[in-house]
Amino acid sequence: MRFFFAFASFFISGTALCQKADYLIKNSGDTIWGDIKLKNKVFYVSASAVSEIKASDVYKVKSRSFNGQTVVLCKLLTYSDNLSDLDIDFINKGSIDTVLILNEIYSTPKINLYYVTDNMKTPFYFYKTPADQKPLQLVIRYFLQGGLDNYNNDRSRYSGVRSKVQIAEDKGYVNQLYAIMGGCKKIPQSMWDLLSYRDYSLKQLIKKYNKCK
Repeated sequence: MRFFFAFASFFISGTALCQKADYLIKNSGDTIWGDIKLKNKVFYVSASAVSEIKASDVYKVKSRSFNGQTVVLCKLLTYSDNLSDLDIDFINKGSIDTVLILNEIYSTPKINLYYVTDNMKTPFYFYKTPADQKPLQLVIRYFLQGGLDNYNNDRSRYSGVRSKVQIAEDKGYVNQLYAIMGGCKKIPQSMWDLLSYRDYSLKQLIKKYNKCK
């Protein structure tokens, strides 16, 4: 029995310490401590009382409930690379108003890189330069190319393997980053040509960019 009370006391103390370690920082600079939940674009912080704080008033959160820390209220441009969701020569441009908790995965003086996944584990990348007020989404979308109709309409273009239906990538993120880094001579054209929507590829580009003055 004495052991049970000792264990219970330790558990309660540990829980209290974990709650005290969780906090959010408002845009005003105020720090609110407590157990943090997010619902309908509102953070609920439970301490001695429950505080309700709009996500638009928060810029950082540190909690065991979230993988990231940077709060972004945005219109997320969604995409899918599932063949059953794609159409030939048509890009589905879906979006959703949401609150994201981004994980900063690369920080440099010129540009920072952020990462988040949705419930389907679809990856999304964001960037932020010193001139940006908040992280901005790097946009990618997929669609299908080829097919019998395209072959019949333009056989010279869709001959051979091109007549087969293939997945194609709309690399909006390349244009976004080129607008920022295109003047950097240390970034070879081959790096732009091979740039992919993966953290290692984006990090290598940013690393090169930071070598430019």
